[in-house]
Amino acid sequence: MRKRFIGVAAGLGLGLALCVVQAAMAQEIRARGGSAVTLGARIQAQYEASSSDDTPSSFFIRRAWVTMDGRLNDLVSARAQFNIDGASVLEAYLELTPSDALQVQLGQFKKGMSYFWLVPNAWLPIIERDARVTGVDHCPGVGSVCSFGRLTGALGLDNYEPGILAQGRLGERFGYRFTLTNGEGIGNKDVNDGKSASGQLSVFPAGNTRVSAYFALDETLNMQGETMGVPAYGAEVEVGTWLDGPHLIANGLRGRNWKLNDDAKFSAFQLMAFWYLPFAPESRFAAIEPMLRVSWVDSGAENPDKVTGTVITPGVMVYFVGRNGISTNVDFYTSGERSDWSLKVQAFAFF
Repeated sequence: MRKRFIGVAAGLGLGLALCVVQAAMAQEIRARGGSAVTLGARIQAQYEASSSDDTPSSFFIRRAWVTMDGRLNDLVSARAQFNIDGASVLEAYLELTPSDALQVQLGQFKKGMSYFWLVPNAWLPIIERDARVTGVDHCPGVGSVCSFGRLTGALGLDNYEPGILAQGRLGERFGYRFTLTNGEGIGNKDVNDGKSASGQLSVFPAGNTRVSAYFALDETLNMQGETMGVPAYGAEVEVGTWLDGPHLIANGLRGRNWKLNDDAKFSAFQLMAFWYLPFAPESRFAAIEPMLRVSWVDSGAENPDKVTGTVITPGVMVYFVGRNGISTNVDFYTSGERSDWSLKVQAFAFF
């Protein structure tokens, strides 16, 4: 236990040491052909410790990304985003924007059907969307812990894939987003003529309130190696917005846990609550944002192997300037008689 407290103290020490990180405005440079290129980067350093005695606490670089956004004119733009820590391409697409009602991307992008996965990690003070507890491999089919983020991520419902995307706003009240992708994951060519489809329809009834319905028909292989379309559908409600007081996002999702078997049907629910509290202008800190996540999942396993899991994540983010700061989360996972936890401290640096 003494070693665990030493590890926790070391993690907090990492955060304090990175307090001095300051944000600069993303740099815009002139490129050939008269286009403008905006260059930015993000680095997220993390400390993680868990209740698993077999897993040591660890410091590591969680993300090291470089993003280049180019704009030729009001109609044509493009993006290239690289994971320089893992030497891979995350996003790379050409974007056409004839109007607010239609925006088309062709290339590789995040297909996420739920806003929970579409919101940039620069804005989300939750450190790990899947609420993983290092050393725990418990959820049937998908492994790790049974959480909303683990099911959607591991089953390929929310990830990076090549394909085509169309989205837009129809007046003040309606919005949409549709994708058609290979279904084989990041950077992979398709292995057949099947494609994965996903979509989201949104209504904005008033102010900063959004109600969305989303669906997916994900191409994958069944237990016999045959191609099939795996359906999933859900709903999302958002009240409030980032950097402005209270903010709530609730998700519900039903789908097929095809990594377990062809008939397993999972259910998932998640509620996230944030409260952005700015400091006085003369303060050396910009703001503090307490948060809470509650996630519940039924993995789809039948008796006697039925598994449900609950994750409760309290946390707090301290902002020094812009989105630069330090977030601390504790993921508490319970399922039946078992109980696990994970402490995560992450320094966010964006420039």
